[in-house]
Amino acid sequence: MDKARRPTLREKTARLLDLPAEAAGGPPRLTLTGDRDLYLEGYRGILAYGREELHVDGGQWVLRVKGRELEITAMRPGQLRVAGPIDGVELV
Repeated sequence: MDKARRPTLREKTARLLDLPAEAAGGPPRLTLTGDRDLYLEGYRGILAYGREELHVDGGQWVLRVKGRELEITAMRPGQLRVAGPIDGVELV
């Protein structure tokens, strides 16, 4: 038989404080609108930035964004917006 998955500390904290999982440091969220606008919430930092490639630290993974004329249009703690022709997004 499969054991039921136990909630993580983050999930317990979010439930206790009546917060969404993202507010308690849950998994990052990526929104890609068409092929020109990428919005990322819950990232830790930028590892590399260039006009054709961007590497973002997501904790247990690295998000690699490939494109042309990429530009960071907004950056706040935990939030990032990238614009430009986006050719691909991959988790490494």
